[in-house]
Amino acid sequence: MIKRTYISHFHYGQEDISELENASMQVLHIFEKTKRMLSQYLPEPLWLALSGTSPESADAASRNCSDVNDMFQKWVKGPRGWKFIGYETDKSKTTGGQDKGRLGRFLQMIIWSHYEKIAMLHPFLGSEPFFDGEELDVIAAYFVPTYISAEPLLQQGKTFKAIQGGVILYQEHIQAPAVIMQSGSDWLEGNWMTGVDLDAKGFAGIRPYLKVPSGERAYMEAQII
Repeated sequence: MIKRTYISHFHYGQEDISELENASMQVLHIFEKTKRMLSQYLPEPLWLALSGTSPESADAASRNCSDVNDMFQKWVKGPRGWKFIGYETDKSKTTGGQDKGRLGRFLQMIIWSHYEKIAMLHPFLGSEPFFDGEELDVIAAYFVPTYISAEPLLQQGKTFKAIQGGVILYQEHIQAPAVIMQSGSDWLEGNWMTGVDLDAKGFAGIRPYLKVPSGERAYMEAQII
């Protein structure tokens, strides 16, 4: 049984905000670097099927940073610190109004796959790996294992969730804090999530929310202490 904690506000320390600001920009850099590479080398039909957008659109967005105008990153603070679990962009910028988090999940799987291969084979690689040392540290610290098969997670004995949308992906489940809090005259229970907004200038603040059992979000004001 999940133990829920009663809280009155979403409290964040200054160190939390500083870490999220730095980490969110580092995560963005890794995504944009990966997106540019894949949009150039992945066959267009495969890219379209997996991501839901054309390579040309993805490459153009990476070059002019238009996707950053409305990027919403989702973070969870668990026992191992802050973890990045995904991002969303405006549906209007994707082909056919498809799932706004689909491209991000696909890229997460690619990034984690590259990370594991580099970590395992780095001494034997004949050239510089795609991710440098600093980028590998960011992936190790903040990214969540994401695969196209559940087998690696089963072998590691980790709890995981299946993510629907286009191709089914499997991601280690990071338990967000379970809380109960008052909203007006009502009591809401759910999981404490932290959204990070990024715009063309970079970090644009946080938007904490309660993810209720139905899957909907109740956004709340953050208190910085």
